Amino acid sequence: MPQKKKKKQPQQIRRDPRSKTALDHAFMVIRKILRAYGFDPAIFDVFSKHQRRMMCRLQAESLRFKAEEGHHVPKRLVNFVAESTHRFMRNNYFGDESIGLTYLELATYGMAFATTVMNARELGIFRPEQADIFAGLAACFKDNRVVSDLLPVSTHLRKTVMMISKVNFRIYGFGWKIETLPWNDYISSTVRISSEEPKTTRFTYNNKERIAFRVRAGRNISTPAYDATLDRWFIYHINEDPYVYLEIYIQSHALYRAKERIDIFPAHQKNHYIMEPLLYMQEVSHSTSGRPLLDCYTKDGDSLVRFGYYPFVVRGTRLIVLTFLPLVSPDVPEGNILRRELGLQKEDTSFLEMDKLSFFLTVDFEQIPMLKRALKRSGIWSLVEYAAKRPDMQFPINQQKTQFVKKFFERKAEYDARS
Repeated sequence: MPQKKKKKQPQQIRRDPRSKTALDHAFMVIRKILRAYGFDPAIFDVFSKHQRRMMCRLQAESLRFKAEEGHHVPKRLVNFVAESTHRFMRNNYFGDESIGLTYLELATYGMAFATTVMNARELGIFRPEQADIFAGLAACFKDNRVVSDLLPVSTHLRKTVMMISKVNFRIYGFGWKIETLPWNDYISSTVRISSEEPKTTRFTYNNKERIAFRVRAGRNISTPAYDATLDRWFIYHINEDPYVYLEIYIQSHALYRAKERIDIFPAHQKNHYIMEPLLYMQEVSHSTSGRPLLDCYTKDGDSLVRFGYYPFVVRGTRLIVLTFLPLVSPDVPEGNILRRELGLQKEDTSFLEMDKLSFFLTVDFEQIPMLKRALKRSGIWSLVEYAAKRPDMQFPINQQKTQFVKKFFERKAEYDARS
């Protein structure tokens, strides 16, 4: 019987660290690393060319992205997370931006250099008078300092997997493993995207049985999937011992309504802005009738910029989000002020499409002073000011729409004057 041929192992293809171009680039990045961590980059010149070359012997690859084995993660979503993360790492800087050390360089050259420093004694190529330099560097890089300094990358990853998650379909998370491969001159860095199926509950509202989905986030490195909860005190202000935490659920209807009304963002960003305040930073407001609401918002420094509100009901230890109310709804504080200031009814705001955030970013309010004043008094103007600071929220003024809204308020003013 013929023997089976052994499969030839694929050869590891890596950049030659000893080529002059590669070495010059590595030396340049290491000097940036030294500056970013508060060292004089001239200390690198204390070492001979051979020593510097040995200090660049260890290489760290850029992040690779894979689906966790046995998990349902479409390839296009893995690619989306990879492209988004690599773009973030290329375009954002660690420490002083003027130094120019990108997170991509920190995760590769920085990881390799810090590991080499920590293992310097084992290399046995350094003179005793160089020991003080390595002692200072080792003290700086101990306790996985570089891994800790890559926190903004993992934060970006957390946001990105939240963007591709759908709480009523599938929730994604990620793990990030960094390890030195057996030949001991190569650091592997792999992000694996995991998936979890949604959790549901049934409840009765208005004499009809309905389904809601558990608000949760996927795995975050070593932290398992996270279920959103809210201390019941924030709703009823009654001290309880022990504290009672409500499990947060949401109806599909609320998700659809929120996506319709937060129309200024791409689809994947909508998921992030809809879910983040429910997951990590719940704020409770009240409707004009005193009914509690959860805020849908983002932060601008110490201020909140609201996009809308989530009405909910409490069933036992479950808080269930029913729908999404826009800022112009007469049932929420901002919309109630607009109603008083301008005499707007729900039908008016729907007719003008004021129930969508794009309205506030595409209308020239300088041509409609009465509306601008009302928006400022209601607090909605903070959204316009926030958008003005964000390059990704810049929209061209729609002159046709502006004239349509202007004529509406002019005719309304004439009608009110005659009444």
